[in-house]
Amino acid sequence: MSGVEAPPTPDLGLTVPAWSLRVAFAVVAVPLAVTTAPSGPWPGVAVLLTAVALAVPRWRVAWVLIAVLAFSTLLEPGTLTLRLLAVIAAVHVLHVLAAWMLVLPATARVQPSVLLPSLRRVILIQVPVQAVAIVLLLVARPAAAPWLAVVSGGAIVGLVVLLASLLLARPRA
Repeated sequence: MSGVEAPPTPDLGLTVPAWSLRVAFAVVAVPLAVTTAPSGPWPGVAVLLTAVALAVPRWRVAWVLIAVLAFSTLLEPGTLTLRLLAVIAAVHVLHVLAAWMLVLPATARVQPSVLLPSLRRVILIQVPVQAVAIVLLLVARPAAAPWLAVVSGGAIVGLVVLLASLLLARPRA
């Protein structure tokens, strides 16, 4: 040996494998896909989109899944349901998890503490959003509910157009 010592390995403290973020994505997405998507082929399509999003995050299929799940809420009456509130929160969580999957290779190690700011933002956003959703859905009369569906549908169409442009764009090196 030449007497040169290898630099010490830094102690990162507690770390978790980055593939655990994919597991978390699946734990949120699959039950949501099975229970939220309307009957027919939609639950299967949503589960297939989940599998593709997990296998190849850079294809950004997770956001197509989010759009499908959000669109599925328009297919039920505009009443307050636990399913609707769950979809509102879950698509936000799926968005955050998908963004993490996009930037972290499955083989990486992650310190849970670096995820806390994003988790804190999810909570800070979801508390008022859930409250507003409850108020809107309780205040809106059945006769007034169609305008909520039109606004929601327009927002979802805009999201799908934005996501399609991102999906079709050439990846940057």
